[in-house]
Amino acid sequence: MTIQDDRGAAALARAHGLFNIAGGLWPLLHLPSFEKVFGAKTDRWLERTVAGLLVGIGWTQIRVASTPGGADHARRLGMATAATLLAVDLVYVPTGRIRPTYLLDAAAEAMWLRAWRARAVRPEPPSTRAGSAFAAAAALAAGCVTGGVLAARLLRRRRAEPDESELTRARYLRHPAAR
Repeated sequence: MTIQDDRGAAALARAHGLFNIAGGLWPLLHLPSFEKVFGAKTDRWLERTVAGLLVGIGWTQIRVASTPGGADHARRLGMATAATLLAVDLVYVPTGRIRPTYLLDAAAEAMWLRAWRARAVRPEPPSTRAGSAFAAAAALAAGCVTGGVLAARLLRRRRAEPDESELTRARYLRHPAAR
């Protein structure tokens, strides 16, 4: 896949970079407002680590945006980051480990993935479209199977050990001394 319009890709890289920097700086600069929206955390070191990584990723996206080949690099970095954050949001909100407000982040990350995908797609010759349709169908099927397996495991765990998830959640929120 190659980027069609380097100026548009550079602008998208800068926008996504600014989004990642803002998302990383928020908990670093004003933790009380961040936790008011996304919930109290006991592992502050982990929260700061993720925030620092987001700032670094965003800064890299902005810096490489206008260099030769930089838009492709920013796209790969942006898509990997967005996909990872989206997966975390979609796995841990249903389990109750993180607040449902993380679904707002999930929507934003999905939009970044969509924007990068739309920016990167080059029209294919008609002879390869059938192969692409097959690959897309296979990826969709694999995603559905993965989602089904994760959901089945979650339901099985909840039925087998109904008190464990409540205990874990309570332990996670009850230790303010760990801050």
